Amino acid sequence: MRGSFLPEESISGASAPSAVRRFAAEGMETITLRRATAEDAPALALTGAATFLEAFTWMLPGPDIVAHTRKHHAAEVYARYLAEPGARVTLAVTGPAVGCPDQPGSVVGYVLICSPELPSFPVLPTDVELKRIYLFSRFRLAPVLDAAGRIIANLRPAPALLDAALADARALGGSRLLLGTHAGNSRAIAFYRRNGFREVGTRLFQVGSLQCSDLIFARQL
Repeated sequence: MRGSFLPEESISGASAPSAVRRFAAEGMETITLRRATAEDAPALALTGAATFLEAFTWMLPGPDIVAHTRKHHAAEVYARYLAEPGARVTLAVTGPAVGCPDQPGSVVGYVLICSPELPSFPVLPTDVELKRIYLFSRFRLAPVLDAAGRIIANLRPAPALLDAALADARALGGSRLLLGTHAGNSRAIAFYRRNGFREVGTRLFQVGSLQCSDLIFARQL
């Protein structure tokens, strides 16, 4: 998916400086991507729990979602993933806001891929799982910057994170990217379908004491 968050002429070519001035005037946060390291485990735990709560509190009972976040979004959980040779984590980090250099940036989203953890689904030796991809809703339309600080035309943070996951999965020798998402998460399902994923199965997924139904999607690499 390559949705434009501003008109093309406002964010490319010679017009880029004027776009940056506009962001500065509006105090708009920007996003850059970077590889997570072992030192990022606490930040990942906080961001993972908060974005999961933001995404699912309307759908899941409070005690169940709290129990789930305590179990699956602890710093030691992310530390284990970061230590696995078959896992990769890419972070979405705020600027600081353009024109506000005194304001620190922070992790506002991430994507995690790993060896498949889908025990009820027949996986192939070259499958990779997109375990988690989360982004605070506030940053869905934020400009994405390249390594030189330039705005990347027609790119939003969620597709940028997905692109990073696809590239990492290919680099790990993967031939297919799998993911599971709640059957009622219509926004996520629409996003995956727009980006070439197709439904290939189902699974039961435990959230606290609640058993949920997930759809499993796959995309060839």
